[in-house]
Amino acid sequence: MSPKQVPVSSVDLLTEIAPDVERLYNRHLEAPRLWFPHEQIDWGQGESFNERPWTESDYPLSAGVRSSIYVNLLTEDNLPYYTTALSERSPKGHPIREWNNQWTMEENRHAMVMRDWVHVSRCIDPTLLEEGRRVQMRKGEVPQPQSFAEMITYVSLQERATQIAHRNTGAKLPKDDKIGRNVLGLIAGDETKHYLFYRDLALAGFAIDPSTMMIAAAKQVSAFAMPGTGIPAFTRHAVRISREGIYGLAQYLKDVLAPVLGLWDLEHLEGLNPEAEKARLNVDTVVAKITETVERMAQKAAGAAPAVL
Repeated sequence: MSPKQVPVSSVDLLTEIAPDVERLYNRHLEAPRLWFPHEQIDWGQGESFNERPWTESDYPLSAGVRSSIYVNLLTEDNLPYYTTALSERSPKGHPIREWNNQWTMEENRHAMVMRDWVHVSRCIDPTLLEEGRRVQMRKGEVPQPQSFAEMITYVSLQERATQIAHRNTGAKLPKDDKIGRNVLGLIAGDETKHYLFYRDLALAGFAIDPSTMMIAAAKQVSAFAMPGTGIPAFTRHAVRISREGIYGLAQYLKDVLAPVLGLWDLEHLEGLNPEAEKARLNVDTVVAKITETVERMAQKAAGAAPAVL
């Protein structure tokens, strides 16, 4: 990839990338996903929680799948804080601000339709869910990228990870829950489009300012974690979700890092300054360590002894 110019600052990147934002935003609008939350639910299945209190037997699920539904929904509930964080890197008058409004509008329906399905299907304790929502939204914890370059690299990874988490959760639902599978499939489809926008916007950023983007990518790759730290007992839920094979370090490596970094083609970036060259090596080191950890975990899970080198 040949850079358009020698990078100077994130302010320059913001200015230079504006035409790419408009191009990718128009591409996004040319293929709209028009669906309505209220049309996805069979409301006749609903029962009063006052007349029949919730029990786990209402919708048998493994702890990992139930944790994934809980965490994914509460993360979607936290949308206002994500919008605020992204808006801080979206100057007024810049097309990224218009995109951010579109993204918020589309994301908002995810919490709506998930909660409708959760309540009608009774797959989650509604009291636990509401208590978690109150804690999560009172804290308002979200990642805080420090620059525009960090923002678009982080959200590229985050949207891809969220897509994978919703997709894999849907695949773990009972086969007769067609509504639940459809709901999570619709959300994953939205997340795919959002991922493609940010992924390709970051790619454009690498062409404009490779050094700034490389440094940002290295920081985000090494520090990335799925959102949700403000959720009660988040670590316990994350462990369950990983053990279930929905989302964990293995999925981060195979389904997030591999496709995203592969498309960005960091190995062949040209025109990097010394700090960015060091950052590229750091990415290689982080990926190698994650790969080693995932392989060791797979060996342990299979009951095999580590190979002797």
